[in-house]
Amino acid sequence: MNEKVLQETIMDLQARLAFQEDSLDTINMTVVRQQSKIDLLQREILRLKEMLEELRGAQGDAGDGIELPPHY
Repeated sequence: MNEKVLQETIMDLQARLAFQEDSLDTINMTVVRQQSKIDLLQREILRLKEMLEELRGAQGDAGDGIELPPHY
C-alpha cells in the first residue's frame, strides 16, 4: 500500500468511527428517555391500582346493605 491509500483508509475509518460514536450516543439517549417514561408509567399504574382498590373497598362498604334482586 502506498502512503496516500493508507491515509485515505485511516481517514475513512476515522469517519466511520465518528459516525458510530454519534449513533451510539443517539441510541443511548433514546434508551434513557424510554426508561424514564417506563418508570413514570409504572408509577402511574401502581397509583391507579391503589385508587381502584380504594374504590372497591368504598363500594363494598356502601354496598353491604344493598340487596340485589333475584334474577329469573
